[in-house]
Amino acid sequence: MVTRWIFGNQLCKDLPILKDADKDEDVILMVEAESRALWESYHKQKLTLIFSGMRHFAKELEEKGFTVDYRKADSFREGWKEHKKAFNPNHVHITQVTDDRMRRALEKWEDELPEKIEVHYESEKPMFLLSKDEVKERLPGDGPWQADSFYRNLRKDLGVLMDGDDPIGGKWSFDQENRKPAKSGMDFPKKRTFRPDEITQQVMDEVNENYGDNPGELDSFEWPVTRKEALKALNQFISDRLPTFGTYQDAMLIGNADMSHSLLSSAINMGLLQPMEVIEKAEQAYHDGEAPLNAVEGFIRQIIGWREYMRGIYVKKMPDYKQVNELNHDTDLPSFFYTGKTKMKCMEQSIQPVIEKGYSHHIQRLMVLGNFANLFGISPQQTADWFNEMYIDAYDWVVLPNVLGMALFADGGLLSTKPYVSSANYIHKMSDYCNECPFHPKHKTEEDACPFNALYWDFLDRHEDRLGDNPRMKLIYSQWSKKDQDDKQAIKKKASSLKQQLTKGSFHE
Repeated sequence: MVTRWIFGNQLCKDLPILKDADKDEDVILMVEAESRALWESYHKQKLTLIFSGMRHFAKELEEKGFTVDYRKADSFREGWKEHKKAFNPNHVHITQVTDDRMRRALEKWEDELPEKIEVHYESEKPMFLLSKDEVKERLPGDGPWQADSFYRNLRKDLGVLMDGDDPIGGKWSFDQENRKPAKSGMDFPKKRTFRPDEITQQVMDEVNENYGDNPGELDSFEWPVTRKEALKALNQFISDRLPTFGTYQDAMLIGNADMSHSLLSSAINMGLLQPMEVIEKAEQAYHDGEAPLNAVEGFIRQIIGWREYMRGIYVKKMPDYKQVNELNHDTDLPSFFYTGKTKMKCMEQSIQPVIEKGYSHHIQRLMVLGNFANLFGISPQQTADWFNEMYIDAYDWVVLPNVLGMALFADGGLLSTKPYVSSANYIHKMSDYCNECPFHPKHKTEEDACPFNALYWDFLDRHEDRLGDNPRMKLIYSQWSKKDQDDKQAIKKKASSLKQQLTKGSFHE
């Protein structure tokens, strides 16, 4: 008898493990493991999404004629033991997993199996554009690598937005057109939301009962949990929201964490949508004249040049990558990351949506939350754990490169050529947050000065030995060197005071 084991982030109808299945002979195993849910203190909405998605997927497989053994168990191992006792399989097919912790757990499980049971690992495509071996080939050696060349080469090979050998529009990136700030009060097309059905409501009740102390609330749960819902969300994004996505993709507004962002990452990362079908729909919108090139290219680059690249870094560098801390930051993550109650308006506006629904968009993640963690010297591992726990679309393979590498420069430049740090100027330019904040974005050392200002220069001073020769930072370091000593001392004194205030809870509301 053959078992085909599907995990909660592999809910893809076109996986080889399913396409090759014999409906009359094979059994699909799915285990809802409590121990996996306890690896981190996961957001209630994230747990609901995964458990509901699994139960809906199992129901759909049964409706298509598959035999599904769906088990709720304390652990994957216990679920497997119960399944083995009931079905006694001699072959087990598993889709390759990317997350290193899960991979090691499977290796340990496999070592304990009797020799008569053979384990076969199937391709993870089409959940990714590249297999593990293919992405490793595109990242030769030990790095550092270049995301831009990775993006260009993969886009060429896929034939996406290409005019022969040249990119459509004559440029590979339209980033310069995608950095326009939005004005307060601007309206964006609403996202497609979904009301919890009976299955999801049952999951919500169980999550509240079993994980009541976990962060987040469930009253606002509205994520797609089936492929049918995910396709509706995709189609609505393409038709209504993609046209304005590009221009304002880096903008931030009070009370609007969604803007024109797709909010499709959770559906893609758990298999309900396939990256290539998402790319093809976006590209077709451009060819049909329904969305401008800058929006379509910017969106497609997030999948081809970002999602695949981040996963490649993870595959190449784990397990050691998890512990990188090039800048030796060790301050504890402040508690207001779990409450959103802080005097800093940008932080409040970036954290509150995460608490409410497990989401804020990429600039809030990078240039507000990541920037705060870097400037205050917060532990990269604690920061990554928070992202992993709190975000609806978070998995180890996507969180660690993004947080440790891109946001925090904790890998020393393996992924990003310079740290993504900034003073208050960037947030003031790209948002309306500063308008309602008690801290002044232009002040540096005054009592009401935005903390990002002194801390930015202090960060540069602390890490000058490491970053001073960076070609992309020479201009800013030349500005620092021109400041007189009294100015420098005042900035460093202010920064020291801010760090002390953080440890005492002074930034809490």
